[in-house]
Amino acid sequence: MKLDKIEFNKDKLNICQVSLKGNIPIIIENYQKLKFFYGDLNIFIICPKKDFKFFKKKLKYDEFIIIGEDQIVSFSKFEKIFFKLSKKYKFKTPFKKRLSWYYQQILKLAFVFYFLKKKNKRVVLWDADTIITKKIRFFSGAFSSKFGTFTEFHKSYFEINKVLLGQLPKYFISSVVQFGPITSFESKMLMSKLKIKSNKINDIAINLSILIMRKIFFMSGSYNGSLFSEYELIGNTKILVKPEKQKMIASLRKGLKGTLSSKQLYFLNLLNITNVTYEHTHKNRNSMGMLKRKVSWYDFIIMVFKTKLKLYYNLIKHNVLFILNVDKMN
Repeated sequence: MKLDKIEFNKDKLNICQVSLKGNIPIIIENYQKLKFFYGDLNIFIICPKKDFKFFKKKLKYDEFIIIGEDQIVSFSKFEKIFFKLSKKYKFKTPFKKRLSWYYQQILKLAFVFYFLKKKNKRVVLWDADTIITKKIRFFSGAFSSKFGTFTEFHKSYFEINKVLLGQLPKYFISSVVQFGPITSFESKMLMSKLKIKSNKINDIAINLSILIMRKIFFMSGSYNGSLFSEYELIGNTKILVKPEKQKMIASLRKGLKGTLSSKQLYFLNLLNITNVTYEHTHKNRNSMGMLKRKVSWYDFIIMVFKTKLKLYYNLIKHNVLFILNVDKMN
């Protein structure tokens, strides 16, 4: 399906995911949860061109719209931009090893900018390895809800955000909660700050790639493996547009060794834990083969207890720091 032919329905929740085919079982389980919580959906899946037919075959539900990543920008073109701009970049080799990770972020942002400018609707970016466990209120009028966590905070993300946006909110916590809602108004504000003006998705993706890589490569500092986050860029922008406290959420992610049963997912709902992430592609003991294992009730109870305990502690900390308006970058 051509991108300009895709329609947003104002009465449906619009979800965008960038995925490899290994995430398809998780996508289907998450779809069933989303369907239960929200009813009508549009789920846009951006996938590699070579896997397009496979995704179409596996995701036959009417709510899915499959988009080949080449319709936005091909990886080969993205890679050429990298080679052109990184000639004098001293961390060129380690950056190249994570090039596909940066590429996925460009795909998400370009999709958001193009469709929200064209259709004037709202969309939720949702990680393809994450399952929703509790209904979340994503939007309120022209603005989206602001979520946050203390489990993530990479200073390098915000150093590049300050360069891209011109400023940062004084107080904020991480927006990396595995999903990110955004409205057309917020998208318009972000595009304005980044000086992205094109109406063509290919041009948007290319301009974004050049802008972000150029800023990264000309910044001094050390390399820590992760220098940019689309979730943090959107999160910081939303706070600048409408300053307010982020809502802390609890999720299961780090330390998971397998998948959860339907009963365990139900308990997460009751305990106000909003989502669970299966990081099954990492090359470590917990991740490898994760989708073929189940989490025992003992391990589940321990993880949930630690998660809730940490949430309550961080919630108090968050409220105090917000009142004091503490600068997180100092």
